Amino acid sequence: MVDIEAVDAADEGLLAAIIDLGDRNRKTLGFLPHAVFRQAAATGTLLAAVEDQQLAGYALYGLPGDRVRLTHLCVDDSYRAQRVSDKLVTAISERHADRLGIMLKCRKNYGLEKMWTRLGFQMRTEVAGRGESREPLVVWWRSHAHPDLFTDIESAALVTAAMDCNIFADLHGLLPRNGAQETKALAANWLVDLLKLVVLPQLVTEIHNGSHAAERKAQIHALMGYQQPELEPIDQDQMLRKLIEAAWDDLGIELPRTPNDRADLSYVIQAHAAGVQLLVTRDEGLVALSPVAEKVCGVRILGPTDSVLAIDELTRAQAYQPGRLLGTALTTTAVTAGQEQQQLVFLNKPGGEKQKAFKKRLRDFAARPGQWIRQQITDQDGRLLATYCHETRDGELHVPLLRVDEQHPLGATLARQLLFLLRQRCRAEGVEVLRLSDPHPQRAVLAAAEEDAFRPAGDASLVALVLDRITDSRALDDHVAALAGRLGLTLPALTTPLPAAAASAVEHAWWPVKITNAELPTFLVPVRPRWSYELFGYPEGLLSRDHNLGLSREHVYYRAPLPRGETAPARILWYASSDDTMSVSAVFACSRLEQCVTDDGERLYRQFKHLGVYRRKDVLEISEKYAGKAMALRFSDTALFPSTVRLRRLVELGTRYGQKVNVQSVYKISPDMFRALYEEGHQPR
Repeated sequence: MVDIEAVDAADEGLLAAIIDLGDRNRKTLGFLPHAVFRQAAATGTLLAAVEDQQLAGYALYGLPGDRVRLTHLCVDDSYRAQRVSDKLVTAISERHADRLGIMLKCRKNYGLEKMWTRLGFQMRTEVAGRGESREPLVVWWRSHAHPDLFTDIESAALVTAAMDCNIFADLHGLLPRNGAQETKALAANWLVDLLKLVVLPQLVTEIHNGSHAAERKAQIHALMGYQQPELEPIDQDQMLRKLIEAAWDDLGIELPRTPNDRADLSYVIQAHAAGVQLLVTRDEGLVALSPVAEKVCGVRILGPTDSVLAIDELTRAQAYQPGRLLGTALTTTAVTAGQEQQQLVFLNKPGGEKQKAFKKRLRDFAARPGQWIRQQITDQDGRLLATYCHETRDGELHVPLLRVDEQHPLGATLARQLLFLLRQRCRAEGVEVLRLSDPHPQRAVLAAAEEDAFRPAGDASLVALVLDRITDSRALDDHVAALAGRLGLTLPALTTPLPAAAASAVEHAWWPVKITNAELPTFLVPVRPRWSYELFGYPEGLLSRDHNLGLSREHVYYRAPLPRGETAPARILWYASSDDTMSVSAVFACSRLEQCVTDDGERLYRQFKHLGVYRRKDVLEISEKYAGKAMALRFSDTALFPSTVRLRRLVELGTRYGQKVNVQSVYKISPDMFRALYEEGHQPR
């Protein structure tokens, strides 16, 4: 009988057998670095099918967001008739029943439609594959029967990575190269729509200067398959001096060490000028300079295996970087009449938009200043980074124009931030429908809207619900059904009770709604006034704070690595305590807890620094008290309470619901007490 078991990272024999089976099926599965297998075993996402101590098959998967991503499903030839794949997939679903479902990508020409259908998967879409042939990949989805409110099953955000000459030669060279197999992982089909490789001028120069004629010709031909991003004009000599100085000051490395070092640093500088935040290389000397490259240029340098291991972290970090907004002089101003020419920088040529039609739309908006609220965002140099236009009409917030500078490193971040800003406006005005009706939406805006659960409406617009209420799933279902009928939407019914992951997804999709009978835990988290102000702007006027675009969509909070039952997904109720600056002692906001990570303070800072507002020394101050360890709570979708709940009232409610409230550390509260606190915080002032 075949049994399914989670692979223990310490079981070297079983792990070795799995790696061997994967390598033997590399032709169809694609190459996966052995480190990925070991990481999956360590995180409990590697299952083995075993019969009489013999490996029959395995499943390796990841857990991005609220879904399961199936990377490898492999069965030994001698066990094909025993439905081992069925057992492995069923085991994944049972272990992660609270997730929305399982997704995978498989080449269409493999002809496995019957197998995936038998395993309970449905075709969702097709995407172009890797390589010159770009054989289509079918995206398959196995639902766990939870309400799925998202238009796509995986984020449309891409990690953009620049390659050096070694990586490019590994992928496209004719000559055999030692260690090239590691790089092949970057071409795996499961990374389609997650990783985008681009070419910098330094790589083009090195290819054209190659001495081997056939090799040079093959690589020049391969260049045509890659995008070459435009470089912003920067003082490259000055940037080179800064890198050399930082390498000596921070790492004790005197550059250049070899004649190749200047070429290597050119990759870093050009990546910075192109707004690319990841450089992939197998050059260990270049990887060693990553801390300096990040500090000076904002470019992270990783090897191919580490890039694959960190793909989900990198995806999130690149798509949303509120930390990079801090310290920048962004300004939001009204768009006045006569600025149509300047606004042409937002013309969506790739989307088929014509300049004449775009200018006419801008003039139409300008001609009705009493109807449309038009705003734009500029940086300290006066460069336009975003523009948007909206009005409230018929119980909806209409947004006919929302554009960002897609070439700017913060373009994707601004798109996500602006959507949250518009949701906040809906909440403030008591409007429950947010409608994007831009006839030529940009890719960055569409990607952000997909993550934000916008759904296509009948008039080619995109619609999101903004439900400022706390209620049970049945009452919410009734309310949403009435809205959906009016909007012409088809929305899935909510199951009762909603598992934690599904409930968190719904509360994100229809923010700021809260579902009282969901299996979603809530934790009261104390935060000192200094950090409550830095993170949320509460209490007002405490310190000088950068208010770029208001409250950020996503943040990280660091605390002592002393677990108090924190799990994710969950909710956080924030309690501002007291410190040397002032005493607040009140519950003031609610957020969605997406991730809890305990690790070395330095590694935590590197993982989450894109979220701000903590500096490296702040994180290390926390970790130094606990043998170098700290806990990071990554949270999003914060809603400030209209009225705060003071400590005395908090204690009274705790007594009513049988809980002795502890505001000194993280404290789990009951669903009834959460509802009481939330409703108290939303009483009219």
